[in-house]
Amino acid sequence: MDMDRARLQLNVLRNALYHAGQRRRYERYTRWSNFLVILLGASAMADLARLLDFPGGALLPGLLTTIVGGLQLVFDFGGKARDHQVLQRDYYTLLADIEDAPAADEAQIARFCAVMTRIATGEPPTLRALDARAYNDALSGLGHWSEGERLHIPLWHRIAGSVSAFDGYQYETLDERRVRRSVRDRLFSVKR
Repeated sequence: MDMDRARLQLNVLRNALYHAGQRRRYERYTRWSNFLVILLGASAMADLARLLDFPGGALLPGLLTTIVGGLQLVFDFGGKARDHQVLQRDYYTLLADIEDAPAADEAQIARFCAVMTRIATGEPPTLRALDARAYNDALSGLGHWSEGERLHIPLWHRIAGSVSAFDGYQYETLDERRVRRSVRDRLFSVKR
């Protein structure tokens, strides 16, 4: 397979998978926010708080309703989910076009790259740990990449990746990490 075409497929699939994950995350936030607003906003909750002589009475459910409703309005989880859904669809459409041209020449590859760049202009800032995970998923999905091409994602990045961009962090491939560790091990074994 031509490496330019394979690299293009990898990047387009990575972007589609990234936006699919982001869409699912924001849809989940929207569902939970809606659930909490309904649950906390119900007058029955206030009545129950009074009945149970809850500290603060009906104040706590009202306060929580205000906080959750405010978060939902300010961060617009549903709108973000829709944005990622559109980007996901656009990337999958481009991937289908690439698959439709198995013998793509340089001019077609250049057009595909241009389309990918146009789609990218509508993207919100990237959460790099989630993008690295999407990259690994795309490598696995396409099947013609070695295991060493996968990116190492530190545990903290996997935990906080949906809220922190980790700008400036350089993700190493597993091959790069093995080489670096091998060099380090040789250096420390010489010093002993």
